[in-house]
Amino acid sequence: MRLATTANISLYGLQTIDSVLTEVGVRVLVKDQADQTQNGIYTVSEGQWYRAADARTARTMQKGTTVHVQEGTVSADRVYAFETLDPVIGADPIVLSFYLSQDTLGDAVNAANAAAASAAAALTSKNAAATSATNAAGSATGAAGSATAASTSATNAATSATNAGNSATAAAGSASAASGSSTSAGTSARAAAGSASAASSSATAASGSATSAATSATNAAASAVAAANAAAALGYTFSTSTADADPGNGTLRLNNASAASATAAYIDNLDSGGATVSGVVDGFDDSTNVIKGQLTLRSKASTAIAYVYNVTGSVVDGTGYRKLTLAYVSGAGTLPTTTDGIWLIFARAGDKGADGLGSGDFTGPASSATDNIVTFAGTTGKAGKDSGVAVGSLVAGPASAATDNIATFNGTTGKVVKDSGVAVAGLAPKASPAFTGTPTAPTAAAGTNSSQIATTAYVDVTFAPKASPALTGNPTAPTQTAGNNSTRLATTAYVDGSFAPVASPTFTGTPTFAGIPVLSGGGIKFPATQIPSADSNTQDDYEKGTFTPVLIGQTTAGTGTYTTQSGVYTKIGNVVTFAVTLIWSAHSGTGGMQITGLPFTNNVTGCSCNFECFNLTFTGVPQAFVPTNSSVISVVTAATGASEANIAMDSAAGFRVGGVYFT
Repeated sequence: MRLATTANISLYGLQTIDSVLTEVGVRVLVKDQADQTQNGIYTVSEGQWYRAADARTARTMQKGTTVHVQEGTVSADRVYAFETLDPVIGADPIVLSFYLSQDTLGDAVNAANAAAASAAAALTSKNAAATSATNAAGSATGAAGSATAASTSATNAATSATNAGNSATAAAGSASAASGSSTSAGTSARAAAGSASAASSSATAASGSATSAATSATNAAASAVAAANAAAALGYTFSTSTADADPGNGTLRLNNASAASATAAYIDNLDSGGATVSGVVDGFDDSTNVIKGQLTLRSKASTAIAYVYNVTGSVVDGTGYRKLTLAYVSGAGTLPTTTDGIWLIFARAGDKGADGLGSGDFTGPASSATDNIVTFAGTTGKAGKDSGVAVGSLVAGPASAATDNIATFNGTTGKVVKDSGVAVAGLAPKASPAFTGTPTAPTAAAGTNSSQIATTAYVDVTFAPKASPALTGNPTAPTQTAGNNSTRLATTAYVDGSFAPVASPTFTGTPTFAGIPVLSGGGIKFPATQIPSADSNTQDDYEKGTFTPVLIGQTTAGTGTYTTQSGVYTKIGNVVTFAVTLIWSAHSGTGGMQITGLPFTNNVTGCSCNFECFNLTFTGVPQAFVPTNSSVISVVTAATGASEANIAMDSAAGFRVGGVYFT
């Protein structure tokens, strides 16, 4: 048990108990409630506290059941006991009382150790008394020859007996009988001074007294053992080894060098006194709860050095030792490794009670208002929230009502309801109601677009009649598929997708015309680059433009200085018509002259051209033509009856060439 209350508390929310701030899930022993029926073991919550799952039946709070508290300024290391016989939970007062504390256990152990020491002293005194008695007997025997010697021996025996008596008196009361007997032995011995026979009797009495002292010492030792066994704990020697193995007689160890990180304990079957305790340890897992109980390892020399663990698994027989599964709870200090230096204390948990109807996984909000109603948060059914509705705000119903009739307010307080006399069956459902008669509804404003009911008045003002409607604004309709030929409305989207515009139409497929198209103020436009059709009757290409003609020498191309350098062309289908004008004032080329730069390649046998020149020097008739598979113009001359010859490059001249060729 983590904490115990010291006064009446509110069983709600996180709070400070016995100088310790509680946390969610901490177990608290509630023992001081003004209403004693509320006493018991609770689990801390941010909202309402509830009795711990294992503390909801009379069995777990039966009279005589003890609870060990771990923390708190007042109740740390205290043990409390339930005093109510067979309590009815929630109905009978549950009374708890202080049982004992760890200090009490320590005092009992100290008392037992003191008794053992006294017993040892008594044994020593007994032995001394026996020796004195023997000496007295010898002295008495010698007294038969000499009364003076007997007197001296008797006196010595009396002194020894008196010493024995003093030692026995110091033996914690247990050896007090030895003191009285020893004194008697001294008296008897002094009497022997007058009679050797009496001295012999005194010696015998001293011997008997010594025997009594021995008996007293034995009893004192037995008392010490009984006192030690009365402590509610087992003594052990703590080993710092962490191996999973038999730790040795009277020894226990943990599986981690840090006690706070340990998850298992290995406990020898013998305690430090040599007693077999395996049967006791085997009972540590008898509880049906997940947590079987709490194991405490505490220094015998200091109550400040202690570690508390929950035992969470079954006890395992390790052959000569037992293994416990642990979950660390709290602790402080370093456990001593001195022989018989620690206590092993176990507090068993009660058996697990019967499960409730739920799964126990419902969680509440972080905070809420007192007495507000709890509602579900979300759809999981696992979380709750503050509804914001106080219990005091709920209404009170009538004394009686008809089944399934609707409740209405009775008065103006808002807290009392009455039977309206209207049955639920008489109302139309929200889902697909079937109205009868002439139901009415508010008329929505014109243009309203919502789920509000449309009355006949709204429809009459807002919508056009089916017969010859006069539409206004921008009416819309479903768009039909392209090519649809019916009486359906044609939307702008349908028209745009199905028909070409009057201005700059873009035709697709193979459009046909019934007559000859008349172009007014425009023309037919062809693409910049067109693949000619294989159909000889299809006009599919038209192009016109300019190009830059360049004069070169066929031996050395050279460069020229031009005053005029122009070229134009028109291409219709595969026919190219061109015109070139070149006038130059200087040129560095040599050999025959050629003009490069035609926009297309000639695809037929050389085509002749019209040619006009000036300032050229040549013999014969000048001519120009476009050679096959070329885009140049060759300039030649031909004399009568002779082959054509190139006209040599002239440094300053000019000519005009025009012609037609085929691509």
